[in-house]
Amino acid sequence: MKSKKVLVIPCSGIGKSIGSVARDATYEIIENLRPHCADTICLASLTLGEESAKQKVLSSYCITLDGCPKECAKKNVEALDREPDRSYRIIDFFKENPGKRPSGIIDIGKSGRELSKSIADAVTKDVDDLLANEVK
Repeated sequence: MKSKKVLVIPCSGIGKSIGSVARDATYEIIENLRPHCADTICLASLTLGEESAKQKVLSSYCITLDGCPKECAKKNVEALDREPDRSYRIIDFFKENPGKRPSGIIDIGKSGRELSKSIADAVTKDVDDLLANEVK
């Protein structure tokens, strides 16, 4: 039996440095930390109701990373009558990592990358936990 994947769904946060941090953390997870068991989708595809995006959400574990209190990633998963398996607000990581802040939107800078790495490490533990009971 093939294991489910874990979808890490970051907020879009276009034009906001906090969205850039969420996306950077997501790509760290899916490209470097857990490339064989984690994936992502474009939040806009889910918002628009694209069937392939909906099916991925419904057939995977889901972790959402939201930058603001609107929680768009979480709400888009919930719109499919499904709760995310884990849900984070990036602002909470700011509180846990004082002094680590993105320096821009396009380039989040060294401090922003350190924050992103902290987020990626925490979320990767959830990826591992969610998959721990999967039959390989």
